[in-house]
Amino acid sequence: MAQQLIVGLIVAAAALYVLWRYLPARWRQGLGKVHPGLAQPPGCGDGDGDGGCGSCGGCGEGPDAGAEKPVAMPAPRKPVA
Repeated sequence: MAQQLIVGLIVAAAALYVLWRYLPARWRQGLGKVHPGLAQPPGCGDGDGDGGCGSCGGCGEGPDAGAEKPVAMPAPRKPVA
């Protein structure tokens, strides 16, 4: 019984996070009246291009940003006769 309750709480928390993550900015600003931390944008991957998480410092910065990188391909195998 306790295991089902814990799993239910984890699933509910995950569902609330997904709802908050994809909530429109206008609605999120309204939640800022309840708690200021709820009004902040979700961070990396929110689509505005500036990142926001500060964890990697990348997000399209640096001399090689957007440059194509070569991919190592294996040599073709010879057919077995």
